[in-house]
Amino acid sequence: MNAANPSTPPPFYERMLFFAEGDLEAAEAMVKSGNIHYQKPCFDARECVEKALKAFIAAAGREVPQVHSLRALLRDCMTVDKEFGIFQGKFETLARYQSEARYPEADEQEEFTAEEAAEAVRLARELFDFVRDKIERRKQAGLLPGGEH
Repeated sequence: MNAANPSTPPPFYERMLFFAEGDLEAAEAMVKSGNIHYQKPCFDARECVEKALKAFIAAAGREVPQVHSLRALLRDCMTVDKEFGIFQGKFETLARYQSEARYPEADEQEEFTAEEAAEAVRLARELFDFVRDKIERRKQAGLLPGGEH
């Protein structure tokens, strides 16, 4: 529910950021737990980044593309705010987790490590905090769209 008007659902960007945060918190908890299923926090970290980037695009009043490419989403964010350029090249590893961390290949055994999981979560946290801050600044400046994307 929207705090300003309880009968109005929250805007799309808020829902996307909420789901991104859930992915991130799950990934962080798995890394801290010492669970050996390192592919799961890698995938959740990647999902957090995708959703956070889409949240920013929506908060910028743009149509959110129906793509999963982190590179393409980052480019869209950079057309609105060039500061997103600091993330160029940082998500190449995360991008591969879209499928490799979800589906084992029949002919290959992908081994995920605790270090990979920790790095994926660190990158996701960095981007998530950056996006949350950017959206908050847009909100304070009165630059957020009113309703759905």
